[in-house]
Amino acid sequence: MRKIILPIFTILMSLSAMAQTQPRVLCGNEFLPDIMEQRIPGYKNAVNASFDKAKQHKLLRSGAPDTTVYTIPIIFHIVWNAPAENLDDSVIFSQMQVLNEDYRRLNADRVNTISYFDSVGADARIQFQLHDIRRVQTSQTFGLSLTGLPDSLIKSTANGGDDAVDPDHFLNIWVVNIQSSFFGQLLGYSYPPDSLSNWPSASNAPYKAWDGVVIDYRCIGRNNPNPLVFSGQTLVIKGRTPTHEIGHYLGLRHIWGDGATFGANDCQQSDGIDDTPFANTQSNFDCDTTRNTCTQIEAYYSADAPDMVQDYMDYSSESCMNLFTKGQVALMRGSLADQRQGLVSGYSTGIATVQATTTISVYPNPNTGIAYVAFAENKNPYSSIEVYNILGENVGAVAIDTAGAVKIDLSNLPNGIYTLDIVKNGQHHAKRAVVSR
Repeated sequence: MRKIILPIFTILMSLSAMAQTQPRVLCGNEFLPDIMEQRIPGYKNAVNASFDKAKQHKLLRSGAPDTTVYTIPIIFHIVWNAPAENLDDSVIFSQMQVLNEDYRRLNADRVNTISYFDSVGADARIQFQLHDIRRVQTSQTFGLSLTGLPDSLIKSTANGGDDAVDPDHFLNIWVVNIQSSFFGQLLGYSYPPDSLSNWPSASNAPYKAWDGVVIDYRCIGRNNPNPLVFSGQTLVIKGRTPTHEIGHYLGLRHIWGDGATFGANDCQQSDGIDDTPFANTQSNFDCDTTRNTCTQIEAYYSADAPDMVQDYMDYSSESCMNLFTKGQVALMRGSLADQRQGLVSGYSTGIATVQATTTISVYPNPNTGIAYVAFAENKNPYSSIEVYNILGENVGAVAIDTAGAVKIDLSNLPNGIYTLDIVKNGQHHAKRAVVSR
């Protein structure tokens, strides 16, 4: 045990020395690989191998467009001590809406993407469905210690947390109060997909039961009643911390490449994604879109591109984040087609396998409660249209035949994103309808 604790102690003390001059708010993935490497030699190499495998997946090299919409089922574990930590269902529902907007590039603030990067912002064609909310009251507290991250507590019913549920087929998200520590406030962390065949022999970690995402309870949803105050500053919370951490869970790194913890790198560390420009360090929870910390010519842009501070994988203000890039989308989809394929196989979402089509359109979009579905072929256009909310629940909207289109009455539904399951010629076609009044 002593051989494990001393190297971790050295890492954490070096972090503490830096933090004493500038306390920080950060994501645990900034230092997780170093901690895990001390506990499990070979961990960093395995993660790197997994990253390269996802990037080189055949889906990324194929010239044919990949139009599959992946649906990931989520289980929230609300592990609470004080009553404020036991978040209301409405906060979880708000978070689900944020995730479905951000990963489908339906977020309203996408229009704020600076023109330099507007062409690389992409729809990940990944959506999320709420499978369950589990609530566990605990007397335990959770925070970073000299032995590492608190997974053994958070993710264990016997130790005051809640056991994972089938992490091969569900995204488990633990929502807890992460105590601030000597180097700052941790907002969340997650484990990237592993490359199981490349793990060192006789190594049984990272434990399958730890796989998933941990989020501080103050960082969930747009309607969270609990402010996050750090060093006298109240942070803007719009549900983007889970967007960020799920990005890690699906294989993405921070855009500055994690080349230097608590300091600048030499502009040579890459996140492995061609269309995210080099940066020598993270932004400081601000939104300085003129920031340009690395001045080399970027091969993808054939120019000295500015830092991509609006990317979900930076440390920007949550009011500033608004995009994943095409390269990041390709990497995440590569992970879902390979290491994390269990998440999107064998799970019924209430919508059968969907087909991509350009012959069906929904308008107006957004709408105020009435939408129309138009078909390029008017003869026998459809057999049924069902409407589902972001939780995958059939909301029972009415489809009415009209001249040249089908009228969908959504007027009794709250603002939000809905999926239209259109059955045409025996095939299911998924289209989005956004109600915004």
